[in-house]
Amino acid sequence: MNQSPEETSTSDTEAKLAAWWKELLGVEVVRPEDHFLEIGGNSLMATVLSNRIESELGVEVSMVELFDTLRAVATLCDELLQEQTA
Repeated sequence: MNQSPEETSTSDTEAKLAAWWKELLGVEVVRPEDHFLEIGGNSLMATVLSNRIESELGVEVSMVELFDTLRAVATLCDELLQEQTA
């Protein structure tokens, strides 16, 4: 049985980010190893994404940090969320 990229996400954060990336970038599939810039992202889109992460997840992620893989960005967001609750 094949799983969609969302089903193989390691966290809820990764699944949310994947959905946001797909919406922003207008792509059908986003894999955990995809890089934001490599699949069509740019600095304006990164600013929009950064603002959405801050408003919806409550953590601040810089544009430079967004220019990584989906999994790396999700891991960073999860770590920042854990620091807030520690």
